[in-house]
Order: sequence, then structure tokens, then C-alpha cells
Amino acid sequence: MALLSQMFRTVAITGRTDTVNAWFASRQGGRWAEQTVRGAFPNVPPHGQADRARKLRELTELRERGVITDAEFQELRAGLK
Repeated sequence: MALLSQMFRTVAITGRTDTVNAWFASRQGGRWAEQTVRGAFPNVPPHGQADRARKLRELTELRERGVITDAEFQELRAGLK
């Protein structure tokens, strides 16, 4: 509230409203941009899920090639959670 009081005082003394208008516009513009971006990409999976799936595929490939044993595979897979 102190910030608004100072802004209103500045407007009363200088007669210029451009700083108050700019302050409100930037706050509202930031909210609008965030909502627009969130609305444009609603079903993007979180980064962690895609990364976990990729690592699991790599571990499966290593097990199939015989680089790691089944026990090592189970241990490493449990560590991905």
C-alpha cells in the first residue's frame, strides 16, 4: 500500500499519470502473457517424466546387450523413481 501511496502522491504533485499506467500495465501484461503461454501448451509432460522414460529405455538396451545384469538393471531402475 505504501508503494501505491507514493505513486498517487507523485501523480498529485507532478500531474503525470504515465508512471502509474505503466506500472499497472506491466503487472497485467505479465499475468496475461503467463496465462497465454500456459494455455498454448496444456499437455506438455513435465521434464522429469520424459527424462525418466529415456533413461529406462537406455537401461533396457544395456540389459539386452548384456552390459548389465538383471540384478543391476533392477537396482538402477529402482533408483530412477
